[in-house]
Amino acid sequence: MIFAINDQLNDLGISFLEGVLESLDSSLAPIHKSIKASTIWDVESYCDHGEYLIGVGFCVMQRYLLDVLQDLKIDQGLARDLGPKSKEGVPVAKLIHSAGNYWKHEPEWHIWLESLKPQSQRTINDTLHGRNSADYPLSQVLADLCGDKKLLLVNCIPYLKEWRQAVYIYTSKNV
Repeated sequence: MIFAINDQLNDLGISFLEGVLESLDSSLAPIHKSIKASTIWDVESYCDHGEYLIGVGFCVMQRYLLDVLQDLKIDQGLARDLGPKSKEGVPVAKLIHSAGNYWKHEPEWHIWLESLKPQSQRTINDTLHGRNSADYPLSQVLADLCGDKKLLLVNCIPYLKEWRQAVYIYTSKNV
């Protein structure tokens, strides 16, 4: 539930989300160190582990997007188009939603790459975020969102707060 205090929006979900993302970031820290210190032969397993944890982070953020919209009368697609945009002009909420879906559904796709449903192909295209391909697309999305900041999932929180504010403003004026 979202509530306003002195024109500042608050909700319990953001603090729950932040705690989970901090925990995931703590698990990612030794992986980052191991990647830097390992040989070329060991890097892949560390990157796979990191990609898995980053995917979990995007799923938790996706859940937050849905929690914010829970009792609002707004189309979810429209809501995901609100708020901040990435440097490539993609709505961040849409990018986070696609990244969460990518992580959840990617294991089903490797067999049927030639015959993906249009929605699955859109998820892949959105997650690639303008790239033709990527070995670790979720890590790339996180890097795009973090920019010059440290590669941490919690660095997505300001985007989510800004998105929440945009949804609140939109629904107060239009619903």
